[in-house]
Amino acid sequence: MFVQGLALSFFSSMAWCVLFNVPVRTILAGGLAGMVGFCVFSLLPIWGAEVLLSTFVSAAIVSLLSQFLSILLRVPSTNFSVAGIIPLVPGSLAYKSMLAFVNNNYVEGITLATKTLMVAGAIASGLIFGISVVTIWKGARYAGKRTQRD
Repeated sequence: MFVQGLALSFFSSMAWCVLFNVPVRTILAGGLAGMVGFCVFSLLPIWGAEVLLSTFVSAAIVSLLSQFLSILLRVPSTNFSVAGIIPLVPGSLAYKSMLAFVNNNYVEGITLATKTLMVAGAIASGLIFGISVVTIWKGARYAGKRTQRD
């Protein structure tokens, strides 16, 4: 089941790369970003992590990986980060929330909608965290090369 999830996340991320017209030479790297994100998301609950923490960590790793791949392949990191978070998007949770509202089960709908928004917030926070780490690292790397002004 885990291998099947890895394969599906790889191919779905590659499909999003094709949909967003990323350069052909980066499509495999986009699939790799999605596969790594799904792998981290799937392995962390085995070690006792909750869904929000595993979503945050996997989104942060996808963001860090997309920053690294953008430097390596000289393309914008958005090409990889958008494709990398596709396996993390809580689509079934949002569907179940809307279904609960349609069936007049408002308490369950609000509960599921809240969980969906929290997972989406964890994805956004993880992406921002990864970008911030790389930005701080770049700033610290060049801080020693700057000259002090009198």
